[in-house]
Amino acid sequence: MAHFILTYGYNDTPLRAEHRPDHLDHLARLQKDGSLVLAGPLADLTGGIIVLSAEDQDAAQALVDQDPYTRLDVTRDRSLKEWKITVGLPA
Repeated sequence: MAHFILTYGYNDTPLRAEHRPDHLDHLARLQKDGSLVLAGPLADLTGGIIVLSAEDQDAAQALVDQDPYTRLDVTRDRSLKEWKITVGLPA
């Protein structure tokens, strides 16, 4: 399995608050199936970071595409990149 980092900002939309429970449910499902390593918003709440475990870039992108925040364009400037961990272990 490879690790991928998703970074993103938020669009100014009421959909963010409205669909936050759906977004969190999606993350909980990913955590349960082992695809989510960690996730959370930036301290200044301008965006967030999600670390995923997936077979390849396409599989990681499919996980991102299933997120309600992605489907509803709550997030912007999404960047998904493979991350090569050299020190430490993922949680």
